[in-house]
Amino acid sequence: MSTATATWSGDDLNAVRRLKALGRSIDQHFVGRRLALDLLEVAVLAHEHVLLLGPPGTGKTDLVSRFASGLGSRPFVRLLTRFTEPAELFGPVDVPAFQNGDQYRFRTDGMLPKAHVAFLDEIFQSGSPILNTLLTVMNERVFHNGHDVEAVPLITLVGAANSLPQDPSLLAFADRFLLRLTIPPVAANRLDELLEKGSAPGRGTSAGDEHAWIDPATLDRLGRQLAHADLSEVTPEYAELVRELLGQGVTLSDRRIIRGLRLVAAAALREERVRAEAPDLWPLEHFWSDPAHAPVVQEAVRRRTGGPAEDPDEPARTVQRLVSEARVLGRQVGAGSPPASVERVLRQLNALRLELRRAVPGNREGERELASIIDNTLALLDQG
Repeated sequence: MSTATATWSGDDLNAVRRLKALGRSIDQHFVGRRLALDLLEVAVLAHEHVLLLGPPGTGKTDLVSRFASGLGSRPFVRLLTRFTEPAELFGPVDVPAFQNGDQYRFRTDGMLPKAHVAFLDEIFQSGSPILNTLLTVMNERVFHNGHDVEAVPLITLVGAANSLPQDPSLLAFADRFLLRLTIPPVAANRLDELLEKGSAPGRGTSAGDEHAWIDPATLDRLGRQLAHADLSEVTPEYAELVRELLGQGVTLSDRRIIRGLRLVAAAALREERVRAEAPDLWPLEHFWSDPAHAPVVQEAVRRRTGGPAEDPDEPARTVQRLVSEARVLGRQVGAGSPPASVERVLRQLNALRLELRRAVPGNREGERELASIIDNTLALLDQG
């Protein structure tokens, strides 16, 4: 990537801001998925693919569908099984062409070869014919349709699975997903927030997210602009990071090492910088191959970025999230509530206040709001 001294154009910056606004809009519908949205933003800028690992029922399909809708594109979504046929992804066979003896080809309208964003659940369940075709689609952005080679407009393919496969042939396919993220359930730690957002009006559909914040053509342009990012400051640090990880036995293919710098360039563009800096290495926390190596990769990257010791979606939450949870608790009781319910809420509110003091000592604004919620709740006992 070339050295650049200029700044990004106004059109580029406006597009990046719209992309980030899309992420913020979708984040309002979910709990604990901010990091996944950050990675999706980097992925579409870098035109790379994302693998989401975790159990069913964690909102992966809804998250990707809303995100794709904000790109002005209906996502191609399929659940794969051992019995999935190629026609279910690439389109039905063009029977007239086959009968005329011309060639065996697919009718691809509305199918994966025409999609800008695709989400394939249980992606490692499909058979070799599908995986072999997907390799070409993901790597080269082309689809061999009969005698023709058709360009594929795919920006990113998001795969989902419970875990990585052990079959070496499937691991080679999995390596095409440069970014990986484990999506855990959040109910155990943030149940009240999950229930509040899950029962919000319109939560069951993607209504409200169908506004096109940024279009695929603009994303294509931004992807080409990454070639102008100045990586001179971070390339030596990146090389040292790779040497360290390889020395610790972390598995990184040549493909991942080469394409990792593109993630850094995308992170810099997302922060509206032409010259990449050490904090822009953060997506590399998620370019591991083996989940067992994820903590080693994360620690090595964070040492260089000065990143937080904790994930933004972990229970040791920010002030805003702690206060948000206190507001939710405060609304659970009112005049006429049984004293036992009020006392239960008070215990939870006091626990939040202690957590705030431990996590962010001296945050007066947060403590004042929590104190106000606690005082209002205490007043309910006097009313009773």
